Amino acid sequence: MRRYRTLIKGSSTELSWLNKQAAKGWLLTRVHGNWYDFEKTTAHYRIFSEYVPNELAPTLANHEQVFKILATTPLTVEDVQVMYTGSSEPKMQQPRVDRQDAPLQLKIALAMRTHDLNVMNVFFFVGLVFIITAIFVTKDSIPDNIGELMLSIWLLIVAVLAIRAIKVHAIVARLRRQTQNYDGAWMPTKHVFIKHLATELETEKVASLGSWQLVGHDKKGFYWYDIRTLASDTEVRDAVKAIVPTEATVTVVGMLGLAPIGYF
Repeated sequence: MRRYRTLIKGSSTELSWLNKQAAKGWLLTRVHGNWYDFEKTTAHYRIFSEYVPNELAPTLANHEQVFKILATTPLTVEDVQVMYTGSSEPKMQQPRVDRQDAPLQLKIALAMRTHDLNVMNVFFFVGLVFIITAIFVTKDSIPDNIGELMLSIWLLIVAVLAIRAIKVHAIVARLRRQTQNYDGAWMPTKHVFIKHLATELETEKVASLGSWQLVGHDKKGFYWYDIRTLASDTEVRDAVKAIVPTEATVTVVGMLGLAPIGYF
């Protein structure tokens, strides 16, 4: 049996799905990209997966004891591979403990999202060029039913590819929140306006909120900062108020908001 699934290799979600297949009598035999091959078995297996350095994989393969190596798949984001093992031993039937592999899974998810977006974009533009070319070559003499069918198939495939990319993006967002790793991520920009401030804001004290940038200030103690952050307006305002003098006033404007009247 062969199944197609867009899953993070080595993740708990993938492992849960593989164990559900094993409970139905389908044992993993091979992983190639997003394709999973299974064979029918009467034994009750618990499936495990581990991130293993490439140089150790052959050694582990030669020392199978309780665990049977079912499949391996290399990763492009790190010099490691995912090794899938299974055991029919009764003592090994308990679920595994979470190994905190989120940082590596984030790299895998980012690579998957990039691949899915590239495939979607290529198919969109190739399909668009094909349709325009067909209309031009046939001098718009394509029967309406055929033209509508071509357009529907093209849009359907693009929609499926887009949905697949959106699902992977949701995984990326969850892993970013879990690891607090926002390197290369787009984040909303908020404008922070401070009045009656004698010196520049000590942004290192609120660096955990996001990336700060001084936009400008005047001689009257008015300062304008931009911050790239996922924090709410209230969280930013409260954090800034905690480190400025009590006479200072702090106003935070979201990325889609308008600055208060009188600031410009």
